[in-house]
Amino acid sequence: MAILMCDESIPMTQTATDEGAIHDDNGMMGGANMISMNIFRQATGFRMTNHAMQRSRQRCIPPLIIHWLCQYGSRRRSRNGTIICYFDKKSVRMIASDAGNIIVRRLSGLMDAYLVITGKEIITVGHRYKRIKSL
Repeated sequence: MAILMCDESIPMTQTATDEGAIHDDNGMMGGANMISMNIFRQATGFRMTNHAMQRSRQRCIPPLIIHWLCQYGSRRRSRNGTIICYFDKKSVRMIASDAGNIIVRRLSGLMDAYLVITGKEIITVGHRYKRIKSL
C-alpha cells in the first residue's frame, strides 16, 4: 500500500472517464483528484473551500487524514463560532480499531493535523504545534 504525502512527488498517469473524474491506471481516484473533485461532500457531508484545498496541498495533508478527521476527530467549538476537529487519544484508538495499529503507527506523523469547520464547509487544514485547550 503506497501512501503519497504530496501530490507532486510521483506523477500519476491519468485517464478521463464518462463522468469527468480522473482515475489512475488501476481505476482508483487519486488523492489530489479526490480533493479537487470535492468527494468529501459525498463521503462526509462537508465541502472543502478552495482555501482548504490549497492549504492541504501546501501542508501535505492527504485526503485520508482529512476524511478521518471528519469521521473520527474530536470536535471543539472555538470562540468565533467555528468548530476545530483534531485527533486525541480516544479518536486515534477508534481509528486503530477500525484500520489497524500498523497503519496508525505508520501515519503517526500526520496525526497532529486539524481542520476548521463552519456549517458544512471545511475552511482550512493544518498541523497542530500547541495543544488544544478547553474553551
